[in-house]
Amino acid sequence: MTRTKAVILAAGKGSRLKSEQADIPKALRKVGDKTLIEHVLAGIDFVKPEDVTIVIGVLGEKIQAHLGDQFNYAWQKEQKGTAHAMLCAEEKASGFDGPVLCLYCDMPLLSRATYSRMVEEHLANHAANTLLAARIHPIPAFGRLIRDEKGELCDIVEESACTPEQKLIDEVNVGIQVMQGDVMWDALKKVENNNPKHEYYLTGVVKVLHDMGLKQHAVVTADTPEYWGVNSMEELEKVENYMKSQRG
Repeated sequence: MTRTKAVILAAGKGSRLKSEQADIPKALRKVGDKTLIEHVLAGIDFVKPEDVTIVIGVLGEKIQAHLGDQFNYAWQKEQKGTAHAMLCAEEKASGFDGPVLCLYCDMPLLSRATYSRMVEEHLANHAANTLLAARIHPIPAFGRLIRDEKGELCDIVEESACTPEQKLIDEVNVGIQVMQGDVMWDALKKVENNNPKHEYYLTGVVKVLHDMGLKQHAVVTADTPEYWGVNSMEELEKVENYMKSQRG
């Protein structure tokens, strides 16, 4: 496969996972026989460790100690949103004009096949950015993919900001992206924070890249447990039970 870099966002507090009370970062919560982030790293084993940058924050030194020095680490000292977190990796991950996987530490079920498909379709479509999306019913409270009159991706609107018409869109954002290294850092710097939390969201790059006239692509699939995230103790238990069922 074409050389690919990856940036894993793992700086979150994990408050709903009671991580701070347990004195472990969210990324090191175990599900099955591995930590959340180890499941993610297993899914992207086609990326060389030296091409992986992990963005850490709360209790980040424990992630470093657990995973060792084979990976790069970047610190997010302030929680200003996912686009800001990604920018914290610029020093370690820039200088590369190929595909960069942008992913999260809390989606342990995503498979190697899905990650590699994203990179392959990204390259085949000569895209500046490729999103992982799904058609899920009933429609969950995920961001909606907005397309222009030509069918091109032009924005992602979060559920809380959707108009009644936009809430009917069943093409939803799963969260994983592949961005081309020669445009992603400039695009991330143009993301605005005009939202109620005044945070810089990674999804904001879709509008930025559309305004720049650059091609974007969506890998749209059916609903699957692969997309389950782990943000609470209930979700952790749900994923763990699913993994047990798959082991038979």
